Amino acid sequence: MTALRFGQFSGEVPKLLGRLLPDSGAQQAENVRLDDGGLTPIRKAKETHIFGMTDIQTVHKFGDTWLAWQSAVNAVPGPVAEDRLYYTGDGVPKMRVGTDVYDLAVPYPATALTASMSGSGSGDITTRLYVYTYVTQFGEESEPCPVSNEIDWQAGKTVTLSGFSAVPTGRGITKQRIYRSQSSSQSGTDLFFIAERNASTSNFTDIYAPDQFGEVCPSRDWNAPPDDLQGLIAMPNGMMVAFRGKELCFSEPFRPHAWPEKYRLTASYEIVGLGAYGTTVVAGTKGYPYVASGNSPESMIEQKIEVNLPCINGRGVVDLGFSVAYPSNDGLVVVSGESATVATLNLFTRPQWQRLSPATLVSAQFTGRYFTSYWYLDTDGVTVNQGTIAIDLTGQQPFVLRYPFKADAFYFDLPSGQLYYVLGNTLYEFDALGQQNEIMTWKSKRVVLPEPTSMGAILVESGLVESPEEKQARLDAIAAVEAYNTTLLNSDSMGSEIDGAAFDTFSMNGDPTKPMPPKPFVSVKVYADGTLVKTVSKLDDVQRIKGDRRARIWEIQVNGTAQVEQVKIAGTVRELGAI
Repeated sequence: MTALRFGQFSGEVPKLLGRLLPDSGAQQAENVRLDDGGLTPIRKAKETHIFGMTDIQTVHKFGDTWLAWQSAVNAVPGPVAEDRLYYTGDGVPKMRVGTDVYDLAVPYPATALTASMSGSGSGDITTRLYVYTYVTQFGEESEPCPVSNEIDWQAGKTVTLSGFSAVPTGRGITKQRIYRSQSSSQSGTDLFFIAERNASTSNFTDIYAPDQFGEVCPSRDWNAPPDDLQGLIAMPNGMMVAFRGKELCFSEPFRPHAWPEKYRLTASYEIVGLGAYGTTVVAGTKGYPYVASGNSPESMIEQKIEVNLPCINGRGVVDLGFSVAYPSNDGLVVVSGESATVATLNLFTRPQWQRLSPATLVSAQFTGRYFTSYWYLDTDGVTVNQGTIAIDLTGQQPFVLRYPFKADAFYFDLPSGQLYYVLGNTLYEFDALGQQNEIMTWKSKRVVLPEPTSMGAILVESGLVESPEEKQARLDAIAAVEAYNTTLLNSDSMGSEIDGAAFDTFSMNGDPTKPMPPKPFVSVKVYADGTLVKTVSKLDDVQRIKGDRRARIWEIQVNGTAQVEQVKIAGTVRELGAI
């Protein structure tokens, strides 16, 4: 009996010859979902937003507002309040609150206070020092100023502080907090809070008793974020992480404006991009990858992974949930636990991977797959090759899916689980609910039989030809076309009369009306030794194939907008029913 069954469909394995693919593998898999074993087309993209710029490299959804930048920006919501967004890559690090944008660094008073005493006193002499900090309208506290001159205080004497600097503008500074050196049974000698006042340059009089003090100054070891901080990401426990050069930098928990130098770790090579899983940070560098793990910035332990797999593209670093992926010269590297491996070794040869120009990939994740858009010139130096591939690493056999668009930027919206991409100045939602299906293409492996054999029957079995959701999407599309055409036909001019439109506006014998959306269809082509011998468009109905064609190599290609569960071909109808 000679019979072939194509089912439990999988994607492409570009490294392998067509005849060496797994039984479920594909020579071509475009616009297919491949998440249920059958062939299901993705839905069309939905136009979501128009930006007032082009050359966009980064987009981010902040509440209901879409933001865009013409540079590689890392933007993350802060751990403090819902209305705040923190980002690096657009000049100095910044914080956005609603529609207002501020430099993330909070200025600190650079000049020490002058402390002077008046009056007479008695009793024990206590040496005192003073500092003060700025506080913004958002509750952010700056580093303290340098300590004041020492004074020997006695009960009955009055201390006056002068030399308060002019309050910086543009950062929302509203308050000053004043601290005094003090001894505490719990904290020893330190700087303790004694007063808060509206920001001012006027003098301050310390009228507070020796036992009248509050907390230790929390910001005494804080530092402002460096101006060249890059690659911002968020971690559990309120930490934020970024890098500058070889330095891995950590913020104070729940204080995104404070980046103490004492928390910094150093790699041997310049850092290119960051990702994280759990409490582990992955730093892709120009040399070895590094991981740093811990529950707080002071407890982070850095470890170099001894593999020569440099990260060559920060825009290609993607958090896949329990691992982090980044492009290297040898393929897509996945870091998990304390190891790093080239996950695409069985998918691409090194030349195939290099042809994708991995240093320019633009990437994101969706449904656990690594999505990346590529662009490169062919060997002739003229032909442009571009598109998007999805690399699925979730099963025993990784595979690749293809999509015809080339994104300028991606954005994965975690709350909705939707993937968005930018083309020019337009934002699209990928595989959008409520949209009609795209036309999928899936071509099987080259099945090589021991000897020339004829195939006389084929059966294409479908799932739902049209689900309720797909039907509604088609009806909505029909209604939209009808409304557009009705408006056009009722207008004074359709532009199709003589001199009504510019030359080449319409195709030959064409007009400005829109065609009606097509009904769901499937077309299955059968190839014998590379020659097309049958095209089938009927589902769930046995069709005859020319029985006089004998061939060793058999292939099928499925095109369509409806789901296909499996395709069977056999020498006879009886043999077809047996598989």
